[in-house]
Amino acid sequence: MKETKHGPAFPLTRWSLVTRAADAEDPSQRAALEELCQLYWFPLYAFARQRGNPPEDAEDCTQGFFLEILQSNLFGEADPSRGKLRTFLLSAFQRYLIDSHRRQKAAKRGGQFEQVPLDTHSAEERYQAEQLPQVSPEDIFDREWALTVLQKSLAELADQYQADGKAQLLEHVKPFLDTEASSPSQYDELCAAAALSRSAARQAVHRVRDRFRQILRTLVADTLRDTSEAAVDEELSALHKILAR
Repeated sequence: MKETKHGPAFPLTRWSLVTRAADAEDPSQRAALEELCQLYWFPLYAFARQRGNPPEDAEDCTQGFFLEILQSNLFGEADPSRGKLRTFLLSAFQRYLIDSHRRQKAAKRGGQFEQVPLDTHSAEERYQAEQLPQVSPEDIFDREWALTVLQKSLAELADQYQADGKAQLLEHVKPFLDTEASSPSQYDELCAAAALSRSAARQAVHRVRDRFRQILRTLVADTLRDTSEAAVDEELSALHKILAR
């Protein structure tokens, strides 16, 4: 794992996590699976809800899907050459939903397997707050995936600035991540709040934006087999289009 002054950011690519999650002999299998679950569980929950499943069933299906992964070799079948990890997981989840036998057993799962920890407490509240009735389940999944990627990127950015002792500065500058074009009055407010000169404020904004773009790019690249600049640019473009719908 590569250490930097900002800590162990993204120590494993997401496809590497899939490989570890598929290997029952790997001592880090459970941790790898849990990290994958944290990134994808809510987009899958939202997909199930948009397909018409009530909250309890959507939660059972999502939990059951990840428990199925624990008991099967699903990730052993995952091939990075197939492209995007989100596409692979959504296809597998759709098959899981269609399989009525597995759905009937979802509530009975567990046994010798512990449940995968998912933050389902506020899931329905979040789903209702973000729900777009006319959007397809596939679009809901893509949207929640994009929002989750942004949230993970912001969390990593916060961790880096915390490690640098600049957490408060980040809080002042974070609003500037919303747009590349910021008004003079916003810079005046930043200068006053952070006790910065105009030039120092602009430099701070530039650095935060640049670091955030790097983090976002890294996280997106981790979910792709083809990590060429063009491929990552295409997926980033898709992410922005998803959020702009």
